[in-house]
Amino acid sequence: MKKKIYSGLGVLVILVSVYCYWQNRYVELRPVILKEYEQPIIFFDNQLYKSAEPNEVPANYYKNIDYVIDRSVEDYIKRDGKIYVRYKLMNDLNLIWNYTL
Repeated sequence: MKKKIYSGLGVLVILVSVYCYWQNRYVELRPVILKEYEQPIIFFDNQLYKSAEPNEVPANYYKNIDYVIDRSVEDYIKRDGKIYVRYKLMNDLNLIWNYTL
């Protein structure tokens, strides 16, 4: 009986650790634009946005986003001219859209 409890707790600890790692890893910051949607009903804000393709990004985007992120509280890493932010921040498409503007 104790073996099952310890096994269950061990699996739970591993799952929580993987979730925390996944949310706090760094991913490349990609600009977000408004999506042209066909659905008449929107349940979540993230349904309004999509990640922009490289040809949809203005030339001065990375220069301007660097200025915006420097003045925000969010932590980021700049590597090879690309900006990396935490995955949980990148999931908030509304915030990233505001940064893009």
